[in-house]
Amino acid sequence: MLKYQLHDKICRDILKQDPHACNYYGSKAVGDFLRGILRQGAMKPWRNVIREATGSELSTKAMVAYFQPLLEDLRKQNEGRQCGWQ
Repeated sequence: MLKYQLHDKICRDILKQDPHACNYYGSKAVGDFLRGILRQGAMKPWRNVIREATGSELSTKAMVAYFQPLLEDLRKQNEGRQCGWQ
């Protein structure tokens, strides 16, 4: 969850790119952002650090949004099938 939340923040807010096609290799701004998070070490509770860095609590929203195109495709492919256990 954390990886997707940070990736979403980096792509959308720092680099202004689509998270599916985002490349932040060599970006000083991204390095500064991540260094700012890691620099705090154990001085603060990590949940507070994430909230301050991303603007929201740790959640699955960014991960679900990232995989939404795949979920839509899987729903179409599995339409009419019985999925799960009985």
